[in-house]
Amino acid sequence: MWRFKMSSKAKGKLPLLFALVYCLSFNILPSVAMSDPPQSSRSNMEPRDKERKLVNDNIRILGLFDTENWDWGEELFDYTMSMINDSNDGWQDDILGNGTYLEWDVKNSACDGTTALRAYWADRTDNNDVPPHGLLGCRCSAASISSANLAGLDGVTQVSPASTAKELSDKSEYPFFARTVASNQFSSKAIVATFRGFSWDRVSILQTDTVFSTGLSTDFQQLWTGEHDDESGVWEGHIAYSHSIVINQDETVNEESVRRALNGVPTDDPINNSRVILLIAHDQHAFS
Repeated sequence: MWRFKMSSKAKGKLPLLFALVYCLSFNILPSVAMSDPPQSSRSNMEPRDKERKLVNDNIRILGLFDTENWDWGEELFDYTMSMINDSNDGWQDDILGNGTYLEWDVKNSACDGTTALRAYWADRTDNNDVPPHGLLGCRCSAASISSANLAGLDGVTQVSPASTAKELSDKSEYPFFARTVASNQFSSKAIVATFRGFSWDRVSILQTDTVFSTGLSTDFQQLWTGEHDDESGVWEGHIAYSHSIVINQDETVNEESVRRALNGVPTDDPINNSRVILLIAHDQHAFS
């Protein structure tokens, strides 16, 4: 599936996705060769690696992407897999050996847990109820949490390039999940450090009601509120105002909820109000 014309955004992410597929391949190959599933702390779980026999020495990887709002992800995934399969393109990436070939498919997980579950199960159904050897995705935390629960029962290794929910770091719950981005716990520390760099101590928060936004907002507020004595000095953090914006079932922003959020921002008390507003949202919602 070669696609020679790629967007500049996709080209910039090529090394990252190349590395992700490599990570999956290196994890998959030993377990397939030994027919030994990855170790898990779930005592009642029996991964189904022994059912996932290689067909013609091939490895099947499923990509779950938000194809509507992350449209270059599928393009880049196709391109990367094709390059790895081509052992004569000069990239020195012939890591599979013995004629092994990567097979892949891409399905839409959106930013929704239910959609991700249906996409994963559809792939299983399309392949005679045999799970993939590896899973790349999802973009959004809600989708990754759902797919990690189901793929984990199959013992399928999953790597996400973008999901940041703190709960995904719990290896007792998600033993087969990995990611290449920091969790919200670390992102919130960076936000606090940035705000304190400007000597701000009072902020307002507008967040969407997604797993990503609510999680990051909670982590930030836990770090921000109360008395502190750190490198920026002695200070006390305050939340002047907070509002959750509703995302509709079709992934659009609820306009009435936005109006309520903006109209609710207090403006009658300059001493206690905040001129700093922290917006926490996925990019497709933030710029809509």
